[in-house]
Amino acid sequence: MTGIARFAMQGPRQAILLAVLFAAIPLLYWVSAAVVSLVILRQGLDKGIHVLLPALLPGIAWYAAQQEFTVCLVILGSAMMAAILRASVSLSHAITASIVVGVLTVILLPVLSPVWIEVLQQGASDYANKLQETVPQAATTLGPWIYPMLLGGIAAMLQTFAIGALLLARNWQSKLFNPGEFSKEFQALRLPIWYALVAGIAFFVGSSDPESVSWLSVVLVPLFFMGVSVVHAVVAIKQLSSQWLMAIYISLLFFLPYMYALLILIALIDMLLNIRKWLKDTA
Repeated sequence: MTGIARFAMQGPRQAILLAVLFAAIPLLYWVSAAVVSLVILRQGLDKGIHVLLPALLPGIAWYAAQQEFTVCLVILGSAMMAAILRASVSLSHAITASIVVGVLTVILLPVLSPVWIEVLQQGASDYANKLQETVPQAATTLGPWIYPMLLGGIAAMLQTFAIGALLLARNWQSKLFNPGEFSKEFQALRLPIWYALVAGIAFFVGSSDPESVSWLSVVLVPLFFMGVSVVHAVVAIKQLSSQWLMAIYISLLFFLPYMYALLILIALIDMLLNIRKWLKDTA
């Protein structure tokens, strides 16, 4: 995919062409977000806006036709994080800001996209009916939690797409202009210690109130990416085979809920104990 980045860097027309094209193709709008983010990272927000605004046009068309505003949300979210990364030179600051994408999804999805809400409500109803048939007591207890959890899952998914687009753009920038820098930067990703407190509060509130459980999913996404970075760093520090990383990603495909929780736990442990620093000192 480096060819996409190389073509986009040839000039604003090429970048606009790619950004609009990928935004118009279903399920590939994250590539458009990456192109916009690359321009912002390399050339600044002033020039990035000239690519961002045309890239939003297909998203506006999708919303007008199907009330689908996720395209614009991911592109805008990734562009915002790219601007923060360029200004702060801190990947942790940029990924922490991704919470904005998740929060806006939780707030705006019920208001701007009745189609999405209808799908989520239908899914929650079907799941509740299955629980009622198999475990009636669980259906009574979990019923109020199902819809907020599904809404939080959608918010976390869009937040993940936005972060993924930012990381792809940063990887492109590194390959084209600073080879090897992105891997070092990603392996050093470490959220501030106060984020563990925020996660703890979100977990306490979300586990006690069905209406607030959506926010918990949003808060956990940056921790998931930090957990992945810890795994990459450990493999690099211990000079392990790349097959270890392959095994982790394959496990994510087949055991996503368990691996997701495990990586978040690894991130929290690293925030408290700084595993990577300890391994470097030991080495």
